[in-house]
Amino acid sequence: MGEARSRQPVATPAAETLEAELARIASLSLNEVRTLWREMTQRNAPKALSRDLLARMIAYRVQEQRLGKLSRETRKLLDRLAKGGAEPVRHLKVGTVMVREHQGTLHEVMVVPGGFSWKEKTYPSLSTIARAITGTSWNGPRFFGLRGRSGTDAVVEPVAVMRDQSRASRRSSIRSSGHASQGVGGQP
Repeated sequence: MGEARSRQPVATPAAETLEAELARIASLSLNEVRTLWREMTQRNAPKALSRDLLARMIAYRVQEQRLGKLSRETRKLLDRLAKGGAEPVRHLKVGTVMVREHQGTLHEVMVVPGGFSWKEKTYPSLSTIARAITGTSWNGPRFFGLRGRSGTDAVVEPVAVMRDQSRASRRSSIRSSGHASQGVGGQP
């Protein structure tokens, strides 16, 4: 009878985690990055590109090989944005609650079919509500933290509303309730 061999996993580049591979690429010297480029593309690296840019391009290709390419829609969106096209329209799900503290008063607005509900009344836009709250003309998405100061969409994380009076007019948050039938704040 033959002796049973214990099999131990062999460490291969394919077994490395993606994060470790990306960290390894980032730590390579210019000559090492160019060598890796040559191995991956079968061509010499363009001399005009910096080490950082070559490393980023290689890292992107590694991610693409392991995770797959970007969807067609995402590529189109990125192309449009790179060419200075219009920003994408933000779609909020029915039931999403936006919370904004302005001058010491907490305002909760829920996305409902056909608009936004604030103080038990439905409004067609966030700008109308922002105008009613402040008494001045405001861009509604900006007022509720959906858009950054430059006009670009901001990533808004659900956060607890803080009652810091010195910054009361700048506090906002968004939370999504599980069901559209729930009331403001996710309460039945």
